[in-house]
Amino acid sequence: MIEVAIVGGGPAGSYCAYSLAKNNVKPVIFDHSHPREKPCGGLVTPATQELFPFLKDLPIGHGERKRLWLISPSGRKVGLSARRGKIRCFSRLKLDQFLLDMAVNIGAELIRERVTDVGREGGSWKIKTTEKSYVAKTIVGADGLNSLVRRNIIGQLSKADKGICYGYIVRGLEEEEIMIRFLPHRKGYMWIVPRDDHTSLGIGASEASRAQGLRKELDLFIKQNYANFEKICDWAALIPNVKDVRTFNTPIAGSDWVLIGDAAGHVGTIVGDGIMYALIDGELAAQAIAEGHPQMFDKWWKEAYGWRFFRNIRLRKWLYTRPGLELYCNILKVQDALHI
Repeated sequence: MIEVAIVGGGPAGSYCAYSLAKNNVKPVIFDHSHPREKPCGGLVTPATQELFPFLKDLPIGHGERKRLWLISPSGRKVGLSARRGKIRCFSRLKLDQFLLDMAVNIGAELIRERVTDVGREGGSWKIKTTEKSYVAKTIVGADGLNSLVRRNIIGQLSKADKGICYGYIVRGLEEEEIMIRFLPHRKGYMWIVPRDDHTSLGIGASEASRAQGLRKELDLFIKQNYANFEKICDWAALIPNVKDVRTFNTPIAGSDWVLIGDAAGHVGTIVGDGIMYALIDGELAAQAIAEGHPQMFDKWWKEAYGWRFFRNIRLRKWLYTRPGLELYCNILKVQDALHI
């Protein structure tokens, strides 16, 4: 029997596996697709690096900046300087590979099979893949927004709690600054994040049902602002964007199961930041499981950073008005909201 099965090998699942293995609990990661490039900026802020010091010295290529630029709906540009260290911008393919290797190198097992079903069988979990079936004592759902584990335990996030992103990976804009531009006519934003040998350009809307015209809007912005670059690939993806604090009243951990990262809905509600939360979730979930009380994760994540989510969810209605965003872009406390 598998002691701890982790479905999903992204940052949350990999770091949970790494933390478990450090505590002499051998986990098994099920993932047929990681590592892969993902539709996000890949920003790792100084605050995240302070929490997880290994991020300061990763032996993988990345972009670095001391400043992030916010552009308000009216076009006003506000520069936010990192108070300590630098903002690092990673390819998610490279970052996710590093985290997965960390877990495997310390003792986690990786099974490259796609999980097709999970369910209880007696006092254990039965995990079906495209190849065979497995039995586990404890299961961790780290399998993203449309988590199979979440669906079979507590149900999927509602459509209202999902956002959408479109974008491109391009080459030739690696000298640009990091920029987040809030949109004047919809609840959303654009970004440009230069990495080491390529750049992430994207646009996100907080409501997936109102995605019409997003790609055209991004294309127009790119045409007006950037001349010489090469498109490597394009993408589209749904992302968690919880809009009702009551969503987090539903427990995401029990006596033998835990949901972490995107599967838990743990992505920032303003600019979709998720790497820091994924790593915190992985560490806290591993600690709870190692101590024999997986259900404690539901308390610990709220104590660690839940207040940020609850605050920002309540601010959303005001924030995504034009006056709200104008003020937001001029308040020093925005650095705290973005974890810089």
